[in-house]
Amino acid sequence: MPYNFFDAIENKTTTTRLFRPLTFSSFMYEPTKPTSKIDAEDKKVVVLTDGYNRDSNLGKMITRFKESFSSEIEIIDLNDIDIRGACLGCMRCGYDNSCQYRDGFTEFYNNRVRTADIIVFAGTVKGRYLSSMWKTFYDRAFFWNHTPSLTGKQIAYIISGPLTQNDNLIQILEASSTTRQHANHVDIVTDECEDSSEIDGQLHSLATRLIRFSLKGYIKPQNFLAVGGHKVFRDDIYGRLRPLWQADHRYYKRHGFYDFPQKDFKIRILTPILMFLTKISGFRKGFYKNVKTFPSKRYTKLIEKIT
Repeated sequence: MPYNFFDAIENKTTTTRLFRPLTFSSFMYEPTKPTSKIDAEDKKVVVLTDGYNRDSNLGKMITRFKESFSSEIEIIDLNDIDIRGACLGCMRCGYDNSCQYRDGFTEFYNNRVRTADIIVFAGTVKGRYLSSMWKTFYDRAFFWNHTPSLTGKQIAYIISGPLTQNDNLIQILEASSTTRQHANHVDIVTDECEDSSEIDGQLHSLATRLIRFSLKGYIKPQNFLAVGGHKVFRDDIYGRLRPLWQADHRYYKRHGFYDFPQKDFKIRILTPILMFLTKISGFRKGFYKNVKTFPSKRYTKLIEKIT
């Protein structure tokens, strides 16, 4: 493979592309003042951004989002935080979630980010990711390792740039909310529609839903990213990675993340018996003949219970 790689460079070999180049727009967002305000009640709303330039599309979107509330919300520019470097990869935090850096990031994350009820991440597409500041933020937040540090929070994103042209980044953001944090991934608002009034409406709707969901403590059902990610982390922390990520192990054990083997003892007993019986031709025919009725019977019982 290295030979092919350098040979292709040397000979300027024509290669295929998996992705088209991103197309950036010159659209300028011009917000209007909201006609109504949202009461955040007692919920703490925090917006994290990698640069609060009020003249940029992102800055205007943040300001418009802020103006949707009747009370003040906190806007934090990551450039104002004492972050002296990126993650060193030393993994010493694996024992007790303590970072080797002696800067202000750990205190900032624990005392200002984790104490919020609602967290909005705001950034601009740079290449096929966000800025290097966001990369540093996510890397440094890993002092919590594979332990979800924002469990139960309401999380959303305000993004300027061609996000929908970048499926991979969309999935990264969603997985960060669900798989990584066990939080509620509410929505992502971008300026791609190039319609200022539409963006106004989306931002106001986002603010409304964030408060509503937070008041209800709503967490949507887990999707494949969340379930699959949980199983990967669970198996690795229980297995060969446990000596390294001991803080994760303690958390997983305490919160019932080690949900195997299946604790439904009735199923564990009956399943082998059923599998044995299906080896009998007559039983197998009857089993598969009636198998489609099983789900409907469960729903019928549920409906009868509700009504």
